[in-house]
Amino acid sequence: MRHILLHPQLRSALPKSVQRDLRSQIWLRFKSQVPRPSKRHEPAIPEAKELNPTPRPATATSAATKPHLRKGPPERILVYYGGTGRAMFLGMLRVTTILLFGAACLIVAPSCYTDDAAWYITPLVVVGGAMPMLFVAYTSAPYVNFVHLALPAFARRSREAAVHYAKDLPPTAVLYLNTMRFNTIPRTIPVRVGDLVADKHPFRPVSFLNTKPAERPWWMGKHPTQFYTSDHSQPGRQSSAFYPEVWPGIYQRIQSKASVGR
Repeated sequence: MRHILLHPQLRSALPKSVQRDLRSQIWLRFKSQVPRPSKRHEPAIPEAKELNPTPRPATATSAATKPHLRKGPPERILVYYGGTGRAMFLGMLRVTTILLFGAACLIVAPSCYTDDAAWYITPLVVVGGAMPMLFVAYTSAPYVNFVHLALPAFARRSREAAVHYAKDLPPTAVLYLNTMRFNTIPRTIPVRVGDLVADKHPFRPVSFLNTKPAERPWWMGKHPTQFYTSDHSQPGRQSSAFYPEVWPGIYQRIQSKASVGR
């Protein structure tokens, strides 16, 4: 039987049914002789904990690194708003006078420089064109468009804290007055509340005076010292940085200080 299994010519001489039985026996014997791998050589399957590690709880350090959103007022709050209409009117008036002066210098004055006209006509035209511009620039210089108040850290915790601080300002509190330059460009001037006193002027509107202006280089010019504001702020869009209710108290404090000092 063994020789028949090993010799292929002898297996082919047998009937087909016997050949099928012999092939099945050969396959079973071959399968039984193949060694199977032992379990100790199989790779270890990682546990479920290693495949899906549980997230670690957040520590105090990670919580501290998260940005903290401040809900209180900003460093500067708006306490006085002069109104958009007045600012636009003064700006357009200044631009008109500047254009008028340019037309007088470039168009009217050259046409007057002829042999038939007197020599003083051309200078008079230039001076007459400059007078409206200088007058408007001088009389509108004290107008204040915005007044901002600088808040310390303890007054920025809430709106109530900011209002409480604004109602009892120290002399060192800083106000930022926004005015308009000669060329209609905005200008911000920092002043201290303790340096402001009430003042008047016969030729232009003035509400208070800055007695101790900040020093500047000579080539930059001096800061303006006279300013004009009304006793109440104009209404505007409500926001967390707009506090119009505190300006009447600040204004009355400046006016009362002047009546005692003078």
